[in-house]
Amino acid sequence: MVTLTANAGISLVLGQKVIWIDALHSHRVPGFSTLSPELWAQLQRHPAFQAPDLICFTHCHGDHYDHDLVQQACWAWPRAKLILPEQAFPHQFFLEGPSMEFVFQDTVLHFFRLPHEGKAYAQVPHYGLLLSQNRFRILIAGDCEVASPALRDTLAGQAVNLAILDFPWLTLPQGRAFVREVIRPEHLLVYHLPFPEDDCFGYRKAAEWAVGKLPEVPDIRLLEAPFQSEII
Repeated sequence: MVTLTANAGISLVLGQKVIWIDALHSHRVPGFSTLSPELWAQLQRHPAFQAPDLICFTHCHGDHYDHDLVQQACWAWPRAKLILPEQAFPHQFFLEGPSMEFVFQDTVLHFFRLPHEGKAYAQVPHYGLLLSQNRFRILIAGDCEVASPALRDTLAGQAVNLAILDFPWLTLPQGRAFVREVIRPEHLLVYHLPFPEDDCFGYRKAAEWAVGKLPEVPDIRLLEAPFQSEII
């Protein structure tokens, strides 16, 4: 089960594992949404977010990561492991280098360095993630440059059952081509979409229109509402 917080924040429930990815942020970027104090209070009571085994982040931009919220989550769930690409907590695992792999019982997390979208962010420590459990493989590309050759190289010969991608991978022709030819997922969840009240640039309408432009993927769903859950 995949449950949205806001932007690209999710909880993944994989068997007995609860994994948060980019789930805690509070910086409001124009045209996007964030985890308001009200949503943070709801998250702490929501069944999909109880007792996380792992809290991790693709990168530490303010629309993906908030230090204070992470600290509060660590106080509330002290057994949760924490993985970050910046050194911010003494007890965390520090993501560095071209790739790192973590094994938690039957779940394997393979992090790999990818370029962030936009030349201004070329030096940002930014990682994609492949999660594997019982031969089911999930790709999360973070804010990766759309149609990145680095992602193409990483995925060479690897099957993806579920891809969870930012909406430009669906709305841009080069993104759709990459999904069709390289990722080839059975299921595609599209996120980093604003809630209706924040959608000043029409991203939601563009994503809804683009779903029909990728018929090669049999199952495409948009994550558009706080705590929307999808079962794959």
